Amino acid sequence: MLENQEKATYSTGELAEACGVSVRTVQYYDEKGLLPPAATSEGGRRIYTEDDAAKLRKILLLKSLGLKLGAIRGVLESEVSAQVMSDILAEQDRKLEDEIAQRQHAREVIARMAQGLEEHDALPAESISGMEDIMQNDKSYEQQLQKVYRTMMVIGLPVGAIELAALVHWIRKGDWRPFAGVELAAMPLALALVRFYRERVAYLCPHCHEVFRPEAREWFFAKHTPTTRKVTCPHCGKTDWCTEVAAARLAEA
Repeated sequence: MLENQEKATYSTGELAEACGVSVRTVQYYDEKGLLPPAATSEGGRRIYTEDDAAKLRKILLLKSLGLKLGAIRGVLESEVSAQVMSDILAEQDRKLEDEIAQRQHAREVIARMAQGLEEHDALPAESISGMEDIMQNDKSYEQQLQKVYRTMMVIGLPVGAIELAALVHWIRKGDWRPFAGVELAAMPLALALVRFYRERVAYLCPHCHEVFRPEAREWFFAKHTPTTRKVTCPHCGKTDWCTEVAAARLAEA
């Protein structure tokens, strides 16, 4: 690492090592304009600072959460980028908290069942219903959101496969009619899926922390990632990357 009188600086290789990535990764984000060097030496050597290292770690976090480069750029350019990332992490923490609570409850039920068998050779009366509750429980916000995603995939993937097959048939045989028929049949289903999805999600504003459902047109055309959407909060009027949450959170707001 190079040193100057004010703060530590890094070469490309040193920055890669400090952040636990390859040199090619640093170069890639530089090429995409996400991580330009703070300065360049007379010999053309790129020089990065501690601020650049902090920025690279943010990029890597957002990438790990499924955001594409355009969305990462938007989040980094947001005036509340730290809050957006904090909201995303908070939702991940909520998910883990729900899972831990559910597993702890399951362990308690299992312990009572084991104790009953050991002491009385019989199961406690409430243990079976307790186990059924565990197996069927789908009430947490995170579980509701995951259920929405699974439903979209279960329905959407087969339809997409049928559309692709019809398109291939058109290209190979020159017969466009199967593709047109599939598209006509798929359109109402696609609209129903979009409506199903929109009715079951809401968004957390990084500025005022209110949970809201955006206007339909804006929601449909907004830039989005698997965890965020760039929409306007009706409470504070700010347009930014808002974290996607289960619509049940609206009742909590």
